[in-house]
Amino acid sequence: MAKIKSYIHIALLLCIGLALGSCTKWNYHDGGVAYGVHDCSMWDYFKKQPRDWDSTRVMIQHAGLQDLFEGKGEYGQITFLAPSNLAIMTYMFNNNFRRVNEIPAAECRRLLEKLIIPQRILTSDVPRGSRSEATGEKTGGKTYTLMDGSEAFLWTFQESYLGVGNAGAVHLWFFIEKFATSRRIYSSNIQTENGVVQALGHDFLFE
Repeated sequence: MAKIKSYIHIALLLCIGLALGSCTKWNYHDGGVAYGVHDCSMWDYFKKQPRDWDSTRVMIQHAGLQDLFEGKGEYGQITFLAPSNLAIMTYMFNNNFRRVNEIPAAECRRLLEKLIIPQRILTSDVPRGSRSEATGEKTGGKTYTLMDGSEAFLWTFQESYLGVGNAGAVHLWFFIEKFATSRRIYSSNIQTENGVVQALGHDFLFE
C-alpha cells in the first residue's frame, strides 16, 4: 500500500512538472530555438529558473559538480545537454526514488558526466549531418568527447520553408551510445558566462 502511495505521489509530481514546464519561456515543443544570453554562471541561471531546473540543480549538487557549473571547475567552458525537472522526475519514478537525494551520488555523477561536453558549443558550430536509425551510419556532423571520456555525435538539420530546401529552422541533434537512439535538442543556445545550455525535451530518458 505504501508503495502504491509513493507511485501516486510521484505521478502527481510529474503532472505538476508538466503543467509548469509547458509555460516556460525556453521550452518550445516544436523544437524552437531560445537565443537567451544570461549575464551569470550556468548555476545561477538554473537557480533563476526553478520551474525548469530545480531538480537538475539538486542532482548537480548531489553529484559534487556544483563548482563546474559555477565556472570554478577544471573546465573554463562547458556545454550541458540539460535534462529538465520532468526528465529527472521520470527517472526517479522508473527507479523507485522519491527524492533526487535518494539517487546514489555516484550514479548522479555518472548520468550527468555523459551529458557534459567540456567546451562551449553553439548550434552554429555544428555542421549539417545525419544519422540513420536503421544502420547507424553517420554523415557530416561532428564528434565531441564527453566529460566521462565517451563520445557524442552532434549534427544539425535544416528544414525546408514554403517548399524551399534549407531555408527553414535549424535543429540540433545528438547521439550518445548509452541512450541508443538519436535525440533532438528542444531549446538551444541558452548562453551563460561559463557555457551553453542545450535543453533536452521533457520526454528525455536517461536509460
